[in-house]
Amino acid sequence: MISVRTEKICVIFTIFTILFSTAFLMAPSIIMAQNSQPAAARDNDAPDFEAQDLNGNTITLHSFKGQRPVLLYFWASWCPYCMAVRPAVINLRNEIDTKDLEIISVNAGGGDSLAKVKRFQEVHPAPYTTVYDGDSKVVQRAYNVTGIPHFVLIDKNGSVKYRGSGLPPDLKGLIKQ
Repeated sequence: MISVRTEKICVIFTIFTILFSTAFLMAPSIIMAQNSQPAAARDNDAPDFEAQDLNGNTITLHSFKGQRPVLLYFWASWCPYCMAVRPAVINLRNEIDTKDLEIISVNAGGGDSLAKVKRFQEVHPAPYTTVYDGDSKVVQRAYNVTGIPHFVLIDKNGSVKYRGSGLPPDLKGLIKQ
């Protein structure tokens, strides 16, 4: 027979578990909602960076300033969410000309070596520039990326217009501004 005290402890434990689980499950949604908003109200200068593409060429953000907007796409080869959004990014490149939008994919995956990223790109080619952020995580730190996939849209003047875990809902409208 279960004592009244044991029964109360079980009820309290169950309530605590439900509350904790709800908070744990809601946290990503809250974070995503906070991080997936246009940056119009909080425009700021995009930090410049220098990184190597998979061919060893140096890519810098400032080289696009004044020319065209840039969409940064942070991803990893082992990330299922990154792979799910990848076809949409490829479609963007096919729909929007390079002169109107530069797309730079930044491999942000711990565990993805340069050789692994190169092999991945050979098997799954993409029509945009890919840079390897490596162990130094220079680009990730500059943009405060804590989860992937992550997108940052920078206008041609160098201001961040959007940052979030999904593609901007009205990307074409944002790049025309």
